[in-house]
Amino acid sequence: MKLNFDKFIKPNQTVAVALSGGCDSMALLHYMLFCQKKFPFNVIALNVEHGIRGEKSIFDTEFVKSYCAKNNIPLVCYSVDSLKHAKEKKLSVEQSARELRYKCFYDAIESGKCDLVATAHHQSDNVETILFNLFRGTGLNGVCGIPEILNGKIIRPLLNVSKEKIERYIKENSIPFVTDETNLSNDYTRNSIRHKIVPEIVKLFPEAENCISRFSEIAKVENDYLENVTKTVLNATESTVEIKLPCEKAILSRAVISALKTLGVEKDWEKTYADSTKVLAEGKNGASVDLKGGIRVIKEYDKLVFYKENELENKELPFDIGSFSLAKKEISIAKVNKPENLFDGFYADLNKIPKTAVIRTKRNGDVFTKFGGGTKKLSDYLTDKKIPLRTRSQIPVLADGNDVLAIFGVAISEKIRVDENTETIIEIK
Repeated sequence: MKLNFDKFIKPNQTVAVALSGGCDSMALLHYMLFCQKKFPFNVIALNVEHGIRGEKSIFDTEFVKSYCAKNNIPLVCYSVDSLKHAKEKKLSVEQSARELRYKCFYDAIESGKCDLVATAHHQSDNVETILFNLFRGTGLNGVCGIPEILNGKIIRPLLNVSKEKIERYIKENSIPFVTDETNLSNDYTRNSIRHKIVPEIVKLFPEAENCISRFSEIAKVENDYLENVTKTVLNATESTVEIKLPCEKAILSRAVISALKTLGVEKDWEKTYADSTKVLAEGKNGASVDLKGGIRVIKEYDKLVFYKENELENKELPFDIGSFSLAKKEISIAKVNKPENLFDGFYADLNKIPKTAVIRTKRNGDVFTKFGGGTKKLSDYLTDKKIPLRTRSQIPVLADGNDVLAIFGVAISEKIRVDENTETIIEIK
């Protein structure tokens, strides 16, 4: 095997090899220890006992401990309960083990035990992942396979090395290893692909694994390009994600998935979500659809806005001078001297405000008398002002019954405007 570590490892970094004791990880550890003499990096081992195979799993960990002790290799060990975690999180045992394993990897990095973790994923693992994703109905991203570098912290130096080369390296160097019998079973989906499907494909196309790997490399390049284009139509704030319209359907699908990820939906993006959003993009302003995880997407003029529905705050406050919190907004009403320009802010005549007025949020039936005259439904007035539908229910208003006298941050009603007879001016903001 010949590997170039320059693209993975910086000088003097410490790399922990994820060591299960199996053929692949033992080969990687042996090779990296050999390369350590030429390259300026440090190598340690990291073992995770998953709590799946009982005594056999413990035996594998003891094998790793013994090998590392005999060869003076620093070792970091973790023990997790994958079966319990799978039950609690409603995951498959495979998913649970992977989730906990990577949690251990990042713990080792964050706690300063190492700078990087190297896993022994190889070409056949990559091919199996591509086929697995393809059979589940993936998009282009899924056929990119396993990334060589994950989050700048997890590296896969063997990703372009065939299983045959690894096995030959093990034999030539007389490297001991243990066999995880679950890797030989067809009970797990990936194992079925490995033992049943791939061998049949290779019978028909001997170079299939190399060809699939080349296809994956092409997919990565094109996927990276499309991802960069997708970023140009996205705008994320603290609580919303916007997609600028119009955009190509291929970009829109990616943007939808990105928006869902940003708002906390980590997996199970359904094609129906992308399809319904595409229809929405071509629909009328104000149209909306509810997606997974309490997320709503609404069309607002030239964009689609994704946001999480919040419970409305029906609190009602009596009108008074001071500062208040309503609908997660800080508002204030203060007496001021007459400003030089009444149009620089929102000013009102205190004596024109009825004692029965309250501060609340928008309600059905509300009306508003525009500055200069003319009464409209509040909803129509907010539409004229291009106030997004999703935010209207959270805008504080000053109202007497259904008569809205002020819309905080938006407008003051003609009914409480400042005039030549005004004695006390208040600023509403």
